[in-house]
Amino acid sequence: MDRKVINNLRSLSLDMINDAQSGHPGICLGAAPIMYTLFANHLNFNKVDGNWLNRDRFILSAGHGSALLYSTLLLSGYPIEISDLKKYRQINSKLQGHPELSRELGIEMTTGPLGEGFATSIGFAIAEEYLRSILGSTIVNHFTYVLVSDGDLMEGISYEAMSLAGSLGLGKLIVLYDSNSTCLDGNINKTFKENVLKRFEASGWHTEQVVDGENILLINKAIENAKSILNKPSIIEIKTIIGKGSIFEGSNKTHGKPLDEKDYLLLKKKLGYENTFYHISKDSTIYFREKQEKRIEPIYNEWVKNYNEIYQSNENVKKILNYLENNTYELNLKKVKIHLEEGESEELRVSNGKLMNLLSDLLPLTMSVSSDLFTSTKTYFENGGDFSEVNRKGKNIYAGVRENLMGAIINGLALNNIRAFGSTFLTFSDYMKPSQRLAALMNLSSTFIFTHDSIMIGEDGSTHQPIEQLSMLRSIPNMITFRPADIKEVVGSWDFIINNKKPVNIVLAKDKIKNLVGTKIEGVEKGAYIVKEPFRISAIILASGSEVSTAIDISDELLNKGYGIRVISVPSLELFDMQDEEYKKELIPLGSKVIVIEASNDKSWYEYIYNKKYLLNIKDFGTSGKKVDVLKHFEFDFDSLIKKIEQLIK
Repeated sequence: MDRKVINNLRSLSLDMINDAQSGHPGICLGAAPIMYTLFANHLNFNKVDGNWLNRDRFILSAGHGSALLYSTLLLSGYPIEISDLKKYRQINSKLQGHPELSRELGIEMTTGPLGEGFATSIGFAIAEEYLRSILGSTIVNHFTYVLVSDGDLMEGISYEAMSLAGSLGLGKLIVLYDSNSTCLDGNINKTFKENVLKRFEASGWHTEQVVDGENILLINKAIENAKSILNKPSIIEIKTIIGKGSIFEGSNKTHGKPLDEKDYLLLKKKLGYENTFYHISKDSTIYFREKQEKRIEPIYNEWVKNYNEIYQSNENVKKILNYLENNTYELNLKKVKIHLEEGESEELRVSNGKLMNLLSDLLPLTMSVSSDLFTSTKTYFENGGDFSEVNRKGKNIYAGVRENLMGAIINGLALNNIRAFGSTFLTFSDYMKPSQRLAALMNLSSTFIFTHDSIMIGEDGSTHQPIEQLSMLRSIPNMITFRPADIKEVVGSWDFIINNKKPVNIVLAKDKIKNLVGTKIEGVEKGAYIVKEPFRISAIILASGSEVSTAIDISDELLNKGYGIRVISVPSLELFDMQDEEYKKELIPLGSKVIVIEASNDKSWYEYIYNKKYLLNIKDFGTSGKKVDVLKHFEFDFDSLIKKIEQLIK
């Protein structure tokens, strides 16, 4: 019966791929015994209660094996129908080409970019340890399982994930390695010759190898062994044959495209499904589900009993559980008292750090992550402690010099309803793009904090002076980017972050910034608002971040020459774009002469200006030197800007 279920998984996966004429049959055929063993004998889940707090998490990091995952979920009883399988990889289908987050369907995260699922699992495992330390093991005590491929382990982010997971001793993390020695271009020996298990062992992992990927008894025993070792994460290398049963088994020809018609039909016959398509074996499916239910039902019922008892008796735990279920806060930061007088100066990273510490004390379940830059980004929770092997309650996570991993950890924490804030320099946002893109795809409450904004850094030079990064961040769909002008706008940005479940970037200047006259917390939520209004408007300046202060000074100077300059602060272009046309015209009346000042190379501003001459920005990489000299070099100092603006107004 075990073999019958495995062959049914293989047959359904082939039918989906053949109909779609798109997909990856190789992993579906080779890894089916792994998926069956995990779901039949180990994975604790509830297909009715997809948000069960103590469910085991399964992440298909090798997202190209999506057909196998969907087949497994269908046979397990999740709300997937044969009609859904027939729409695989089609428009408006529930079953995308690579798995996309759906708790209802049993999909824990969106995967596809290789290595990202594995890396995000580190956030899942940290979340489990952290929540267990707060709520106790009767409420939280689950495993995180990940299925990875050779390709996952080639990606650089996997090295970052492996290293940190070993250092933190994340013992509830179990990685199943589908080791078939094949990638799209052929045998991995061309590029991937290291001993993978030795590499993991050297990083502090428990390792084991299953030499026959068809032997479910060996796979089962290896998983049992891994579950018994709780002081270190585990990886089980399972030697499989890609495209098992195909004419081209063991070949890259089965990896990235459907089998040809002859091969497909012959293989269907071998599997026992000749002339039957999308057939579900009734007796083997009943057997599969009964194995799951007999094992899981007592565990779930006992957990519900414990949950109810603790929920009724412990008010603090009740509060945390309510938050975990709803992932919402009710906190009005507009009422926060700011301890900085107008005209006083402070580095925005310092202002931001003070506010974050206030939030950490006010809100449960917040964690701060940094890629070896807590000292510079000022995002350390002073009363939070460090998350480590010996302190699972720590709220500060040292990710090391691993920006991409840090982004994935933030996403993993967010997927477990922990508000996570990660920080690095803006120029290093380049390393984090895959994780940020997935955060936006999944609509997570992930917050990415970037300091050391633009050329004002000075001596560090062009390598550390981010010019094009703002454009990249703003181009990601479904992501909000804030570039606040002063401490009030920092508070306004965080008011949005806390009260909205959206992926957000917040970009902060290293420089000391004045608490400006005219800025306001509540202006941020619309993305743009007027901070200085003349009696008569000659022109309008749009600016963000530290350039708002410059724009106000320019407005004051030009007023003496008879020019009235309206200054509009634009802390978020995305939020401004969402406003109705009436509000936009109120700020920027039709026919107005509009000038933009921003120390970036972002061309998103073009829709607001007449031609590119009205965009005063930085069109080259930075350079090393004193701040004042760098600004003069790029003609971005006060005197140069005012000359350019006066010429444009004339």
